[in-house]
Amino acid sequence: MDFTEILRGIELLESESKPTHASALLLYFSKPSASSKKVLELGSGSGIVSIGIAKLYKREVVGLEIVKDLVKVSEKSAEFNGVKDKVRFVWGDVRDIRKIFKAESFDMVISNPPHHIGKKASPNKIRALARSASLETIEAFTDAISWSLKNGGEFSLALSPENLMDWLCSLRERRLEVKRMVFFHPKDKAELVAVRGKKNARSGLIVEKPLT
Repeated sequence: MDFTEILRGIELLESESKPTHASALLLYFSKPSASSKKVLELGSGSGIVSIGIAKLYKREVVGLEIVKDLVKVSEKSAEFNGVKDKVRFVWGDVRDIRKIFKAESFDMVISNPPHHIGKKASPNKIRALARSASLETIEAFTDAISWSLKNGGEFSLALSPENLMDWLCSLRERRLEVKRMVFFHPKDKAELVAVRGKKNARSGLIVEKPLT
């Protein structure tokens, strides 16, 4: 199946945060293992990935989102898609993760975090939060993954290749070991990269055939 088709069948109510190739890639690359029953999405945006995890993979999901309006829309979309009993959305900042969730509360943590470091932010507030990253943002997200994830738990991220090395370094500093990686090549160069790994795992990386 073309990974871009995976979002079909998931209906969203009106939102300024639209599904992207990164949303599709994250959902495609984040099929939970049998042992991953409880999933956390950091920066759940419109809720489409959290709803997709619940709808396609029948898992319990919590989405953490900093934009309050998106939390409200996501809750309505979850009900519309028939997964209200499986998905919960929480308003909050990943930087406050220790105040929101107990340590090691989740079997899997996923995220499509902000991608662009050092670039001019969008004048649209929601898009600016979703797209504009910094090294501090990377540290906040990797810290939140490490705090939330059980020992041996898995994580999956959709990232921009331009700051991939910053992410890999920050993940490893927190004993979050990337085990699989795949690049998305829609044209001449990679536009996105998805990484998947485990907390406190041994090193050893498999780079899969690029998606086009």
